[in-house]
Amino acid sequence: MNRVGRWLIILLFFTDSLWAATSGDYYAAGIQFYQQKQYAKSIQYFRAATQLDPQNWKAYQVMGQAYYQLGDKPDAVQMMDQSLQINPNNQPLRQFRNNLSPSTTSGNATSNNPAVKGGGPFGLGLEIGDPGSWGVSGKFWLDHQSAFQPTVKIGAGTVLQLDYLLHDYDVIHPKGGLMPIYFGAGAGLGVGGGVAIEARGVVGLTYIFDRTSLPLDIYIQVVPALWFGGGGISGLQVYGNLGSRYYF
Repeated sequence: MNRVGRWLIILLFFTDSLWAATSGDYYAAGIQFYQQKQYAKSIQYFRAATQLDPQNWKAYQVMGQAYYQLGDKPDAVQMMDQSLQINPNNQPLRQFRNNLSPSTTSGNATSNNPAVKGGGPFGLGLEIGDPGSWGVSGKFWLDHQSAFQPTVKIGAGTVLQLDYLLHDYDVIHPKGGLMPIYFGAGAGLGVGGGVAIEARGVVGLTYIFDRTSLPLDIYIQVVPALWFGGGGISGLQVYGNLGSRYYF
């Protein structure tokens, strides 16, 4: 061992003796690496924090989020479960964890549906916006991510619409409820003064209230559409819709 190596060992010995790192110190260091998107390195510090203090639920929580950022959902769920065992009242974390692995939270498929808790899988309400000025909107959840959305719009004639939607819960994480972004495709049939067929895409944002207290959602969406009929194809039209539904 050279002289530099011996001095380095001596320096580390005295540094460790003068300053013993705590669980909070390792947690703070892990947060710095996490904020710098050095997720693998942050996990090393969060793990050290939990070894020094097994009740450090914050370290388990952010360690789970770091695993999630690395694409390791099984370890992410495991760390979040550990955090929730220590601090079971952390509802935002519980909702996020359930979104990652809903099948492990209940024994039947319908309970994985965000619309079922306190309500049912089918919602019915009102929608305003073109085509037509207003209409009746429904939503039937097939599972945690997919749903059918039927709508009847009334205006200059009647338009029957049906969309298939997929939901992404990983973008926005509100403190209460759920706020997925959704997208999909569908078709419409316009009657009155002739018959026309609509081909449509859907991109929207919905807020799903905590179903245990209020089985309701509100949503806003943008719909680009093409109409076929009347001897030709119309140009691209873009609609905006706003609505709300109550779940039964």
